[in-house]
Amino acid sequence: MKKYDYTQIPPSWQYCFHASCPMHDTCLRYQTGLHLPDDHLWGQAVFPPAMKNGHCDFYRKDEKVTLATGFVTDDEVQNKMFISLRLVLSEFLGGNGGYYLYRNGKRWLSPAQQERIRQLFRKAGYQGEVHFEKTTTDYYWL
Repeated sequence: MKKYDYTQIPPSWQYCFHASCPMHDTCLRYQTGLHLPDDHLWGQAVFPPAMKNGHCDFYRKDEKVTLATGFVTDDEVQNKMFISLRLVLSEFLGGNGGYYLYRNGKRWLSPAQQERIRQLFRKAGYQGEVHFEKTTTDYYWL
């Protein structure tokens, strides 16, 4: 039985209870739904029609991933690139509010978001490896 820290799961997390789904054994949404604490009485859910042709758009693999945050690093060239790309990054991350939450370490970037940021840097001509101020390995709940 897997243990999840339910205090870390945001209220907006969508649980799944679709036991006949062919992916339920490896789906984080289903597995967290199986082990809900007794005091968790309501919340958001993924409904069975989400499964179409053997694929579910809400599927999230039950694994920890590398999350990153913070745009201030020891690399002066990269820091200047973050500044020059601020408008593009802000648009990508949901406006200035979102941008500053990620920049200042208040919100974690998913692996897909990190890759998109790396692509934006490459497109802007940056040749080095893009580093973030802080990384951790955990479940991505958003």
